[in-house]
Amino acid sequence: MLYLAVVEEIKKAIVSGHLSPRDMLKSESEMMKEYGVSRMTLRKSLSLLSNQGYIYSVPGKGNFVKKPDTDVYQFRFNRYDNLLSKVDRIKLLSVTVNTASDDVMDNLLLQENGRVVRVERLVYSDDQPVALEVVNTQYIPNTPVVEDRINFANYAYNLDKKLAFGEETFGLTKELVIKVVKAGEDICMRLSIAPGEDVFEISERIMKKDDHSPLTYSLFYIRKEYFMLTAKTPEEDASKKIF
Repeated sequence: MLYLAVVEEIKKAIVSGHLSPRDMLKSESEMMKEYGVSRMTLRKSLSLLSNQGYIYSVPGKGNFVKKPDTDVYQFRFNRYDNLLSKVDRIKLLSVTVNTASDDVMDNLLLQENGRVVRVERLVYSDDQPVALEVVNTQYIPNTPVVEDRINFANYAYNLDKKLAFGEETFGLTKELVIKVVKAGEDICMRLSIAPGEDVFEISERIMKKDDHSPLTYSLFYIRKEYFMLTAKTPEEDASKKIF
């Protein structure tokens, strides 16, 4: 596609240093002539370059090379795939309906004494417990939560399936907070670690993209020797963009 070829040529000039931050690009008329494209095609190219963070526009003046943002990193996070060992099994510990703690209440935007469905699971690798997962979602009155072991498992499975594969998946946004904390007594017991040992705590909040209303608030506690996070500065591939 012509507009992608123009994008690559301008990116090449920026990356190679022929165009420096704050340099002004040629006028649209000059670039149309240089690249042999229409004004519509050129503007499509410039729009993509702007979206990718290579240039910015100043109304009435022109397009300028943007200073690269080198302190922004991106990483992929999946609770199980990011563990440093293969997951053997995931054991459902419980599904209960409780009054939300202050932390859960704040993250799910619940009223005082609001209730949540709390799902707890233990993740095993080489027959050793390596992570404890706690998922909280708002309890909706008059919605059945069957309290036997079989339906506990079904509830947890259906919750995951809805969030991972439902039609609303593309309408969700997520927030992550990763830190190292001293494990509490219950976590130490579940993960078979020494009292007060450090663990990674990963909190994840899933929200609707349209109104940012929270759907779930999860806490994932990982034994420190089983987790490592790697990230890199983002790279845009124009050929993968769909217009």
